[in-house]
Amino acid sequence: MSLYSKRSIILNNLYGVDIEDGAVEICKLRLWLSMVADIEDDPSEVEPLPNIDFNIRQGNSLIGFTELQEVAREDAGDASLSNWGVGTAVKDLFEDIIQEQDRHRAADSAREAQNARKMAEGKIDTHSEELNEKIRDQFNELVDEDTSIEELKQFSPFHWVLEFATVYREGGFDVIIGNPPWDELKPYRTDFFPKYDTEFRSRPPTAKDEKVEELLSQPEIAAEWERYQRDKERQAIYINQSGEYQHQAPSVEGQQVSRTNDLSLLFFERVYDIVRDGGYVSQLLPGPFFNAAAGKDLRVHALEESEIQNLVGFENRGIFSDIDSRYNFGIVTLRTAGSTDTVRGIFHQTSVDVLRSIDDVALEIPARILKEYSPGARIFPNIEDQEEVSVLNKILQTPPLAADIEGAWRTVLYKELDRGRDRNRFIEDETAGDYPVYQGKNVHQFCYDPTYVDNLEPFSLWSVEEDDEELSAKYRVREKNFRARDAAISLKKAIYNEFSDDPEFSHINSSSQKRFVNQLLSEEFGRPELSMDDVRLHCSEYRLVLREVARATDERTLIAAVIPPGGVVVHTLYTVRPFEANPTKDDLGTHPMHSAYDPVFTDKELFVALGLINSVPFDFLMRTKVDSHASKYKFEESQAPRLTEGDDWFHYIADRAARLNCYGEAFAEMRDRLGGIKPATEMSKRRELQAEVDAAAFHAYGLDEGEMQFILDDFHRVSNPRIMTDAYFEMVAEKYAQLRDAGPME
Repeated sequence: MSLYSKRSIILNNLYGVDIEDGAVEICKLRLWLSMVADIEDDPSEVEPLPNIDFNIRQGNSLIGFTELQEVAREDAGDASLSNWGVGTAVKDLFEDIIQEQDRHRAADSAREAQNARKMAEGKIDTHSEELNEKIRDQFNELVDEDTSIEELKQFSPFHWVLEFATVYREGGFDVIIGNPPWDELKPYRTDFFPKYDTEFRSRPPTAKDEKVEELLSQPEIAAEWERYQRDKERQAIYINQSGEYQHQAPSVEGQQVSRTNDLSLLFFERVYDIVRDGGYVSQLLPGPFFNAAAGKDLRVHALEESEIQNLVGFENRGIFSDIDSRYNFGIVTLRTAGSTDTVRGIFHQTSVDVLRSIDDVALEIPARILKEYSPGARIFPNIEDQEEVSVLNKILQTPPLAADIEGAWRTVLYKELDRGRDRNRFIEDETAGDYPVYQGKNVHQFCYDPTYVDNLEPFSLWSVEEDDEELSAKYRVREKNFRARDAAISLKKAIYNEFSDDPEFSHINSSSQKRFVNQLLSEEFGRPELSMDDVRLHCSEYRLVLREVARATDERTLIAAVIPPGGVVVHTLYTVRPFEANPTKDDLGTHPMHSAYDPVFTDKELFVALGLINSVPFDFLMRTKVDSHASKYKFEESQAPRLTEGDDWFHYIADRAARLNCYGEAFAEMRDRLGGIKPATEMSKRRELQAEVDAAAFHAYGLDEGEMQFILDDFHRVSNPRIMTDAYFEMVAEKYAQLRDAGPME
């Protein structure tokens, strides 16, 4: 490339912003040196370089004006920025600067260019002060403080419309390439203390603690540290409440996700403010953009408001030496126009070499899969093979597990007790306990104790009955359920929701849930006011549980079992609700009101759900979503056939799952309820039944033989498997073929 071409590209096409002055100067120096290295004859050719100062700028990219005419966002409670305390419109300031920058670009001599540059810089500084006043007024209103202009300058507001006025004249940036910070907007010790200790970042954790204590013993450093922390807090409040960032607090399954102030997500949203319509964006982003709940709205926005062209996901196996090898990140490339129909993407890459051949190796991923794979949180699937696209396409045709479908069971997870917060309710002496406390380590697939699983840990926690209210785990659960806000658990809320608008009871004051419910029960139905006795404990019924720890690299990712009545559960196990509050008028006169709870499952539905959740195809789906934990929303939004009485494969799967799980005296009642089934006690028979469940689940999902074989071949193998051996996979394939030939089973 000639020096002329390089100079032209640098001066007319390259722009950058960084909050650190040092980074800005280094960037400018490197650009300058890249041209100096190409000078062959006349050193005077490098003279026209002063205007590089307009290309590489210092400032805070997240705070400042990005539009010619800032518009108030009334739904966010904003006041109008365009007329806040300054009569001059932003566009007027923008045009004033363009005149000087054009004069600078047209200069025939270095002297003339230098004079024009000074004039342009002066106007940028002057007009920035006017816009800073607008930001300061809004800042003080949102943060509820009296911040001065000088204090605001410490945050380095960056007004894109002024700093890059000539770019805005053309409608914005044509291409934006970025690697935004991967931290959160909060005070980090490693950002603050290195200016007092140059070795701070390399010190081990204990040495860091000691150094911080030593430095903070100096009053001036302690005061500066306090200011630093407060400044970060104020910036976060401003960014969260200014209305500039609309996609940082999404809702997942009706619950708003807490703001993380993840800088990579904030920067990605900012990109849309500064790129022109139809412009191109390529960003190197950490894992949260691809698979965290906090990134949901940004993923949806990218799919629906732009054309995603490439998604490339990486595992950090030696790519970035200073980052943990397990860390996931990726590159997203898009065009800010239209919407996405198909994405070319690939995930779990361990080398950047893939970028050189992306057009050859990328998979064709329909946008429908990106949207329906995770309907609640909209996380992106980690797809590595085109066949995987076909398999997911089939799986996603079944409904999410928690979707409310009339006449069908559903799996809604909750955590009953917390090992830490409720620790006074647990004891370690079995002889002093009345019932066990289940933890994740106490269950395995189709197993609620160690009878059929080597090395499964026995119970280590117990609790006492409700006579001792201060120590009883069951009483603690009863308290929590009585005060719950979820109408499916809270009987008080369920009664209020059902009857507060009933004309028959319009004479009862409904301004208070508690008052209305108690008057309704005592005055209309002649029974005592609602009390904790009316709560029906979930542990009074057989119920489905699954381990909260779920790693894609374990022999099995999802571990589920049905546990017998009587025991309580801590947070390392999720519980699926066995029943939900659904009161009728016939229930209101009963005491205790246990009849107001409807079962979520029939007995056979409980075990068909168990079989499907423990199946290989469902495990395959979950492996694409989890890193180390099966979060509630990732499980509930995942898809499985909601088989009920009369559906093909319903009895076949339910009967076999029940025979695997309903062993021992604790399940004698359930065996009778299921018609006197016989539990499988021989290990060979248990393996065969589980293989039949897996084979039937493949058929229930509608997966053909090639897709079934792909999942089995792709399934992660561990060195010493308990069950998932090559022989087991062969058995599943044989059972699949037998069932295919025999036809659908009821």
